[in-house]
Amino acid sequence: WLALVCVWGVQGQAPSPDPDTYWVDQVIDHFGSDHRTFKERVLVFDKYYKKGGPIFFCPGGEADVRGGYDHNGLMFELGKEVGAFMLFPEHRFYGETLPFGPVDSYKKNNIQYLQIEQAIEDYIKVLEWAVITFGIPAESPVIAFGGSYPGELVTFMRQSHPEWIDGGVASSAPLLYHQGLVPGGGFFKVVTSDFGQKDPGCPDLVRSAFNLINEKAKSVAGRAEITKKLGLCSPLEEGEAALRLLTLWIENGFADLGMENYPYPLYGLPGFPMLAACDVMKSHDDLIVALGQATGVSYNTTNLTCFNITEEYYPCADITGCGGGVGDPDAMSWDYQSCTELVSHVDTNNVTDMFPSAPYNFTAIVNYCQATWGVTPQPKKIPNKFPYEKLTHIIYSNGKLDPWWPGGILPEICPKNVETHCLFIDLSAHHFDLRGTDPLDPPAVTEAREQEKKIIKGWLNKFAGEKRQARF
Repeated sequence: WLALVCVWGVQGQAPSPDPDTYWVDQVIDHFGSDHRTFKERVLVFDKYYKKGGPIFFCPGGEADVRGGYDHNGLMFELGKEVGAFMLFPEHRFYGETLPFGPVDSYKKNNIQYLQIEQAIEDYIKVLEWAVITFGIPAESPVIAFGGSYPGELVTFMRQSHPEWIDGGVASSAPLLYHQGLVPGGGFFKVVTSDFGQKDPGCPDLVRSAFNLINEKAKSVAGRAEITKKLGLCSPLEEGEAALRLLTLWIENGFADLGMENYPYPLYGLPGFPMLAACDVMKSHDDLIVALGQATGVSYNTTNLTCFNITEEYYPCADITGCGGGVGDPDAMSWDYQSCTELVSHVDTNNVTDMFPSAPYNFTAIVNYCQATWGVTPQPKKIPNKFPYEKLTHIIYSNGKLDPWWPGGILPEICPKNVETHCLFIDLSAHHFDLRGTDPLDPPAVTEAREQEKKIIKGWLNKFAGEKRQARF
C-alpha cells in the first residue's frame, strides 16, 4: 500500500559550510554539590569572523545540534555581512551530548539535571570558553538566534543573562502554550487549516476515514483490514490504547507536515507537503488507504515497505510528538522535559480540527509522568521565572502556516517598546525565516528576513557607539 508515497525530489538549498567540532567540559550541576563533569559538543564556524565582529549564538534544542546548524541559513548570510563568529552548542541530554551515555543518562539521579536553568548555564560557560579560546574581545556583542524551543531559550537567556545576550531572534517560540493561555485545539486547528488550504474538502475526508477506522476496530476482521489498508508492519491490536496510539501516530505525521510545510523539497518531503498530502488523500476511493498514503507523505521518506509505529512515534507527554521512536534518546529527553518544565496545552476536538476528540487532560499527564519518570509537571515554573513582557532587543517571529503560532508572541500582544519587534509572516512554516535564502521563498518570508537583518544591524550599530564593559 506504500507504493505511491516515496521519496520526493531532492533537498532544497545549498548545504551549510562544515563546522569545526569542539568538546567543552561542563559540570552536571551548576547550582549544587554534584561536581561530576561531562563534555558538551560545540560547533564553531569562524571563517567569516573579523576582529571586533559580533558573536552569533544558536542555543541547541531538542535534537542533534547539527540540525540547528544546518537550519540557520539566516545566521550565515548575515554573519558573512557583519563578520560574525558563529557558535552552536548542543543541549545537554541531546544529540551526542549525553552526559552519562545513552543508558545511564536516563537514570533518575542523572536525568534530574535535564533542566532549562542548567542548560542555560552550560551555554554561558560555552560563551566564556569561546571568548578565551579564540581571543574574541570580551565586550563583543552577542546576538542569539533560535527557532521553536531554542527560540524560547533565546528569550530565557536574554532575561537571565542580559550581560551576555545583547539581542535575539526568537522564531516560532510557543511561549504562551506554557502559560496555558492558548484556547483548546489551537495547534491542530492550524494543522487542519494547512491541510485544507488547497481543497477545503480534504479535512472532511480525514474525519470520515477516522470514523471508518473507529468502527472497524471493533472486530478482528476490521482490525485486520485497517492493518492492511494503512500498511502497518504489525497487526492493530484490540482496545482503546492501541487505537489511541494509532491516532497519535497519524496526528504526529500531520503535525510534522504542518511544521515543515516549506515551499521546496526537504528531508525527503515534497515542497509544500501539506498540499501534496491533500492530493494523495483525494487520489484513492478507499478512505482508509487514502489516510495511510497521506500520512505516509510524512513517514515514508525512504521507500518503506510498511509502517512500524513504534519506530516512528514515541508515545509521550507531548501529543505533538517527541521525535523518534521508542528508545530514541532525543525522544526520551523531550518526554522528560515535557513532564517537568515544558508543559503544552495541546489537544484535539474534531470540530475545529480533523482528528478524533481528545480534550486536554492534565491529570492524565501527571499520572503518565509520575509513572514514567517519577516526576510531576510544573507548568507555571518557566512562565513565572521568565516572563517575556519586559524584554528588549528581541524579535518574535511566527509563521501563519506553523501549528505553533497560536502560542507565539504576535503583533497584537507585542510588548510596547521600540526595541521589541513581532512579525507574523504569510506562507511561513515553523521558523522558516531562519532558513537560508531560496528562489522558492514566498515574498513575505524574504521581506521578514530583510526586516530582521535591518533590525539586527541597527542593534549592532547602536552597540558599536556605546562604551561597553568587558564581561570578565
